[in-house]
This record gives sequence, structure tokens and C-alpha cells, in this order.
Amino acid sequence: MKIYKYIILACLLISLAACDEERLNETPLDFLSPEISYTNPADIETALVANYSILREVHDGVNNNLMHSGTDLCMSARNPAASGLGDYRVELLPSSGIVEYFWRRYYRIIANSNIILGRIENITYATQSEKDSHIAEARWFRGYAYRCLGYLYGGVPIVLEEISGPQRDFVRASKEETLNQAISDMEFAAANLPDVTQVSAQGKLNSAAANHYLAELYIATGDYTSAVSAANAVIDNPAISLMTSRFGNRAGDVGDPYWDLFQRNNQNRNTGNTEGILILQEEFNVPGGTAIEQWNGFPLRYERYYGCLYWFLNDPDGQKIFFGASTQNGGRPVGFIRPTPYFTHTIWGGGNWDIDLRNNNRNIQRDWVSDNPSSAYFGQNISDFPQSWFDGLSAQDTLRDFYPNVTKISTYNDHPDEILANPDTGQMANFSGQTVTDWYLVRVAETYLLRAEAYLAQNNTTAAADDINMLRNRSQAIPVTPGEVDIDYILDERMRELNYEEDRRLTLARLGMVYDRTVLGNPFAGTTIETFNNLFPIPFAEIQLNTEVTLEQNPGYIN
Repeated sequence: MKIYKYIILACLLISLAACDEERLNETPLDFLSPEISYTNPADIETALVANYSILREVHDGVNNNLMHSGTDLCMSARNPAASGLGDYRVELLPSSGIVEYFWRRYYRIIANSNIILGRIENITYATQSEKDSHIAEARWFRGYAYRCLGYLYGGVPIVLEEISGPQRDFVRASKEETLNQAISDMEFAAANLPDVTQVSAQGKLNSAAANHYLAELYIATGDYTSAVSAANAVIDNPAISLMTSRFGNRAGDVGDPYWDLFQRNNQNRNTGNTEGILILQEEFNVPGGTAIEQWNGFPLRYERYYGCLYWFLNDPDGQKIFFGASTQNGGRPVGFIRPTPYFTHTIWGGGNWDIDLRNNNRNIQRDWVSDNPSSAYFGQNISDFPQSWFDGLSAQDTLRDFYPNVTKISTYNDHPDEILANPDTGQMANFSGQTVTDWYLVRVAETYLLRAEAYLAQNNTTAAADDINMLRNRSQAIPVTPGEVDIDYILDERMRELNYEEDRRLTLARLGMVYDRTVLGNPFAGTTIETFNNLFPIPFAEIQLNTEVTLEQNPGYIN
């Protein structure tokens, strides 16, 4: 079964449990209430779905776009100087919506997990291992939330029990204490979650996902020996390995193993994929997955938000280059967030431009063929257009309509017929724009890069280079030498391998390098960011509500 099947019931259970219990003097038996909702393991299983839902929501391609934009990876495609964190001075304030959004979502995960952990003690399980597995899921989510909060905001209030009434005396823990709480939860999860081969459904938590984040958290707290050990637990798992051969439903097409990773429905293990560790599930037109009308069901929308508005382009004669948005050209994006020049050009230097498969046109599309029969340039590559056309491109053309398009956000030539206006021509319907395939949250490729980071911190650049070259060899890129490995090289490699998959801001915040890398790679945000922007501010609304004790603001921000 799919893990989102019971999302409505799960949300109802959590909402009821969060009510002020003092108002309920009796235990009602004829309608759903907290007293009768958590009575058996199935109730806990359903309640856990709410956490999966939030995890998916904060990685849907819309709500998480500022985890990418305003860094070295991405910027706004519409107004890069004044939106998409192009201007930190006015966009990253204690009152900014994005600041409150992530704070609230992560604390909602914590609250949900605490409710589950408190109520589970009164439930009878057939075996202790089954109970421990549910506890491990709840603690994984809580640890994940404290990890994210610690990286983004620094030290935050640590809440480990269900809160049933108003509380206005929260006190910030230190960042070290916050991350140590995340480690404690993840350690329990790693010891009690099932192996990646033993999960009950696609997309469910597993021990490898816990060990992966443990490796990262140990690095963040300076315990590099434990980080290597946790990464080893993932990499040495015989069921987990990089995909180095063609696989999946388009293995017969022109492509490469990296390209195969992102083809539609190739992400889960049932396709032969041994690289994916934790996958966000996207079930097209299935209740609880993605609906095709009115954006119901919280679909993944990387295609819509991150893809360029190619189908608006005109040829040198003023005719449309394309007959419309089509599955052949990457669906129906509208260009909200675009890659930085640092990502699209700088990091592919050193002789790798033409040989690194991750930079191939099928993985980062830089050229298109005109498919509008009414255009005199029908059938021609845009790259062959006269130079005067390029010289005459408008600001919108170069920023929003025509930029290198990362193809993993879409399903080229493989969109469902239901979102095609014309299946014969491949033209997309007006309501399309979804990313209609599953999405990686964790791949073992990232685990290699985490281990490389831990080795680097131990001054073992030879081992670090070996791990990085596991990825570079697959992509036929020039291997890195030990003398070339530093943290900036690893961050560049993360960008080459994990673009749009990793929460870039969290990675940079973990390292205290949001400022350094944004100055390095973002031509707009890099001129406005300050060193204190390595951390988000504490939301002003939370400071206002915490009336009994002062909730301290992060340095540099004014409430």
C-alpha cells in the first residue's frame, strides 16, 4: 500500500489530540476523539502518515524553493534582484513568511511525534519489535525536525512531550543541544527501523535513512569518526549501491545511468534501483497522491516552478519557436526559480564540460529544436540561430524563458495522457505542470559525499577523493585528485550530483557557509547577504507569543 492513503484520517487524529484536553471531561464513544483514537497499532500507523505528509509538503517544489533560491544554486527567474531572496535586507526578516513557515512545519512534526510517543505506551502490541519500529519512526521524524531547526535557526526550544494547553515560557536550547537531541532520536531510529529491503511500503522510513542523517549530524557536531561509521553502515549495506548500469522503464532509450535515475517511476527499489534510500511518493491521479485538477493532493511541482518558460520564445522573425508547451520539451513550466550561472557554467570547467554526463543536454537541456511548423526555423536547433537573435534577447528571455533546464524536474516524453491537451502532438494541458514521478530525499550518492566530508575533516584527502570519484567515474568526469579536495570542491560536487534534490540552504547553513557560497555564486543575493544570514531569524510571531520568558532573537536581526 502507499503511505499517503490515510492522510485525511491521520490529520484528524493529530488535530484532535492537540485539543485542550481539559475541556473534555467525558470520554465520548460515538465520535472520533483523542481518548478513543490511539487504541491499537493501526491508529499509530495512521497517525504517522501526518508526518510523512508534512515531509512531502516541505519538499514539493513550491514550499521549499527558498531552500534553493538565494544561494549559490538558484535565484528568482522573474525579479532576481528583489524576490527569491535576491535581497536579503528586505526578504529575510523575523516577520518574513518563509521564516515562520519552516518553523511551524518542523514543530508540527515534533508535536505529532510527541503525541505518538506519549500515547503509544498505552497500546498493546503483538511484539516489542513492532512497537519499537513505530517508536523509531516517530523519533526519526522528531530528530529530522530538530536537525532542520538546528541548521536553520541555531538553538531552539526542545520539546519532548505532548503539550495539551497553552504554554508561553519556551526557552531556546543551544545549537549543540538541539543537534544532540536530533542525534539521540536518529540513533534510536537507526537501531530499530527495518532495513531498506524490509519496509512495509515504498517510501517508508528505514535504518539506512537514519544512518545517513546520523553521518551528517555527526559531522555537524565534529564527531568525524562516528560520521564515517554511520556512512559505512549505509554504503556497506549489500542491498544499497550506486546505479552504474542502465535500468528501468527507459533503459533502451539513449541515456545513461544518471539519467535513468530520474525517469518516471524509476526511483523505487521495485525497478531494480539500489541507489534510492528514502523516496517521496508521487501517485498521479490517485487519492492521497496527486489529482489532476486544481492542484489538489499537493502534487510535486518542480517542473512548473523550476523549468524555463521556453514555449514563450520567438524566433528571429517574431514567430513562436514552439507550437506550445509539450511533453517532448519538458512539460509546461512557468519559470519561477532558475539556476545561477555558477551552477550552469562555472562548476563544469576544468575540461569536464563535454564529458561529464551530468552536464549532457539530456540532463541539463541547453539547446532546443524548433517544432513550430509556422516558423521558418522549424527543425533547427536554437544554438544555430543567428548571433543577432541572441544579442536581441530581452531580459525576460534570458532570465525566465531561456536558461539551462535541469531535466530531472520533469518527465520528458512521458507525461500521462490525462495532462496532455493533445496526446498525438504531445501538447500539454493548461492545468499541467506537475512533476509526475517520485522524488529522492536520500540517495547513497549523497552518503558518499558525506563520508568524503568526514574524511576531509580528518585530513584523509585520499579517502575523500576516492568517495567523490565514485560519482565522477559513473558520470565519466575527470577524477579529482587528493590535492584538489577541499570543502568548496565537495560543495561543487554536491551541486553537480544533487542539484534540486538536496536542501541546499540546509547544507550551507550546517557548514556556516550560506554567506560565503552565496557571495561566490549568486550575482544578485550575493550583493545583499550578510554573515548573520547564515541563520534564519527566530520568527517574530513566536517571540511575541512567548510572553512569560524572552525568546532570544538571533544576532543581526531586529524584531
